[in-house]
Amino acid sequence: QFAVGGQKLYVRLFQRKLNWLKVNKLEYGEISTDLSPIIEELAEARFLQTESELEDLCEGLDLLSVPELKALAKIFHLPNPNGQKQQLVDDFLRLAKQRSVFSRNQTGIRTVILKRVKELAGKCVRVCKGPRAVFSRVLLLFSLSESVEDDEAGSAGQGQLFTVLMVNMGRMVFPSYTVNRRTQVFQDREDLIRYATAAYLSNDIATAMVNGNWEEANHLYMCAKETWNEMKNHPSLSYHKALPEYLRRFTVGWVYTRILSQGVEILQRLHMYEEAVQELQTLLAQDVYCTDSRGRWWDRLALNLHQHLKNTKKAIDCIRNGLADPFVRTGHRLSLYQRATRIRDSPSCKQFRGLFQNLPVLTVEDATHVTIKGKMCPQMGMGKSVFLMEDTGDEEGDEDLSVSTVMCSVEELALTHYRQNGFDQGIHGEGSTFITLYGILMWDTIFMDGIPDVFRNSYQTFPLDLYTDSFYENRRDVIETRLQQLHTASSETLAKWVADIWTAQEGKAAALVSWGRFTSLQQAQSLVSCLGGMFLSGVFRRLSEDLRHCRGGLPDLVVWRAHTNDFKLVEVKGPNDRLSHKQMVWLSELKQLGATVEVCHVQAVGGKSKRLS
Repeated sequence: QFAVGGQKLYVRLFQRKLNWLKVNKLEYGEISTDLSPIIEELAEARFLQTESELEDLCEGLDLLSVPELKALAKIFHLPNPNGQKQQLVDDFLRLAKQRSVFSRNQTGIRTVILKRVKELAGKCVRVCKGPRAVFSRVLLLFSLSESVEDDEAGSAGQGQLFTVLMVNMGRMVFPSYTVNRRTQVFQDREDLIRYATAAYLSNDIATAMVNGNWEEANHLYMCAKETWNEMKNHPSLSYHKALPEYLRRFTVGWVYTRILSQGVEILQRLHMYEEAVQELQTLLAQDVYCTDSRGRWWDRLALNLHQHLKNTKKAIDCIRNGLADPFVRTGHRLSLYQRATRIRDSPSCKQFRGLFQNLPVLTVEDATHVTIKGKMCPQMGMGKSVFLMEDTGDEEGDEDLSVSTVMCSVEELALTHYRQNGFDQGIHGEGSTFITLYGILMWDTIFMDGIPDVFRNSYQTFPLDLYTDSFYENRRDVIETRLQQLHTASSETLAKWVADIWTAQEGKAAALVSWGRFTSLQQAQSLVSCLGGMFLSGVFRRLSEDLRHCRGGLPDLVVWRAHTNDFKLVEVKGPNDRLSHKQMVWLSELKQLGATVEVCHVQAVGGKSKRLS
């Protein structure tokens, strides 16, 4: 049992990365101006390691600042003592591997370098891995509701500690709901440890991929694959398979399946297409884990078979199987179908045309396309296109020199175009405009009681089944009743419902609601009145039935005329930008629901014109 100072310091160090830290760089004045006795207490209890246990040269070098490394490089006569940090570290590690002329002991020079490193670093500490792992598992168990696909999975649960702190300080408020934990996810401690180990490994692989370390990522993936193959007959897995999908996400099999899915991308990056195809076939042979990824897997498999392995016949079989898979939805379904039509219409694939009979036909209605022009800003790097626009609506020919030119995105340029065409209201929110309205108008349904295991702690922003088919199945009657109410609601009723939830819940942390999306409650009310209940209920039906696949692809802009109640939904495309399959599906569905939809292409022009045309 530590004194308060020890507890405070441990929590702060736990929150940081698992690295060695210099004691003279630790400043926590709110705990104590002299941390030495507290550090001593934590070290004695084996919660902290001290410099006497620093034996890894790489970890020691990482601890030093660049000036310290450069000074050390000069002492050891490194070839480039003024290099970058990583270069210096690599040079030291190379030097450490050399045999010393004076010593028959291989470790001679390494020991000398490490001794000098520790002298330069002075007193340092690191959180002990054992106790840290226990606390991490406790937090992981506590915060299962946080999506495992977040960084949270690999960050030892520090985010959860921050959340608890924010709630205790009154800075964060969660929606009201009843916690109802009925099912045990983990059978025993070992089961939890297996899950935690897999979750951290998946996170390490994701980090290596983001940093472009494909060889390292491949090594980690191969190790994980071996572990998973050894575990496949473990008795706990049959228990996991019987769990509902929204709890199965928190099982070791789900995480390892996600790792194998990461492996496909790694193998493709390393141009190992045959291995990628084998992995995809293995993934698709099971339908217990990561079923929401099956669309992507079928699409990848068809691509690899056709383009990389030149096996057109197998690619067509794959497309047929993919289109028959009930887990393949929206954008991926359209993507597979369009791939089939491209193969069918390709002159080089004439001999395969007979294989396309009885393929289900998917049609999407095209939207109206308009093109506007704008002056593009000369660009650095690969970011989004930036345009220049005059910041006034002045009359043509006005020579006023005070007109300022502003930089803006393609979407802002398009909003200006629609404003000039009489749409006095407009929001660039992509999907979040509709998702926020859904979160507000369906609030009571989303946070309703009576469904076991969807609320497992009091820090959740959504029920665990929200992104699964179970969300609709578990609440079918309530959802249908609500959609019917919306369908027949007048503009005044819709505006009142929005106001009721807004005033009761504003600011609460709900996953679907971006409270800042609208400038005010009045703007949100103006939009729902304009969209109307019949249209909203149609959109909300799609979201209720399959939020996981339908939350992406909604149009960029909603523009409306508050006084005449007409609105337009617009997908904006900058130069060289194309509609995604999900966007095509949504535009077609929105059109069928009665909306006016448009694709606004922004064409870049050079020259002096900053005006929008």
